[in-house]
Amino acid sequence: MNRKSNQLVDAYRTAFGMLVAVEILLIARALITAEFSVLAGAPVSSWLYFSAATFIHFVAGWTLIALSQQRVGVARTGALVAAAPLVGALLAVPILGESLTFLTLLGVLVTVGGVAMVSFSSASQKTLGWRMPWFALTVAVLWGTTPQLIRLGLQGLDAPLLGLTIGLAVSLVVQAVGLTIARAWHRAPVPRNAYRWMAVGGVTGAMAISAQWISFDLTTVAIALTVQQLATIVVVGLAPLMFRDPVERINTLLLGGAAAMLAGSVVVVLAGR
Repeated sequence: MNRKSNQLVDAYRTAFGMLVAVEILLIARALITAEFSVLAGAPVSSWLYFSAATFIHFVAGWTLIALSQQRVGVARTGALVAAAPLVGALLAVPILGESLTFLTLLGVLVTVGGVAMVSFSSASQKTLGWRMPWFALTVAVLWGTTPQLIRLGLQGLDAPLLGLTIGLAVSLVVQAVGLTIARAWHRAPVPRNAYRWMAVGGVTGAMAISAQWISFDLTTVAIALTVQQLATIVVVGLAPLMFRDPVERINTLLLGGAAAMLAGSVVVVLAGR
């Protein structure tokens, strides 16, 4: 959905539009469940952790992903961002005190390698060469760091979806101010089709992001981040249906990477039991 919208609108307004759609659904959920009532006892530190996590992960991360895809291609971006589980697993040891066994580390490395294989399998001659890879590398670091902030915030407010709702609201205000200063609203008008993709992306994004934050509350960062890399298999399956692009063809490298991702995820889950 992000890629479809980004073909019509710049990366900055695409990220903002999708996040607004996500936030609308999150606020509606919180109002229906009356969960806002628990905010009175939440410490300020939790608000700060959640706000920092959402801004770094979504506002900065989603924007950098779109910019990276424009510069080095989807395949190269995916390969570099695949380092996020490794970053998250290593940081969780000193910050959260989580254990990192040999099997867990092995599973993370196998999964990261599998995602890289899947990403490279769709590369074309136009995307060869590491031109400006820093955006994607930065996303990998950001997405490996934000789970630590989420877990720290949950120590004071054990309500991951409410924390996501509050943090995203603060982040969107900051992002809106930034876009106003940059005069982004005065650029070319947003096509109607882009709004449709943002809306659909908001629905799927709200479900996915909610599940992601809940997973950080239920298991270790290494397990959560590694298993989430299975999303690449969904991307690979949907891409040929949504984009008529020869680089989306299935080949041996793609199948091998998918098998490595499944094997690595199984190892991490079993090692964490």
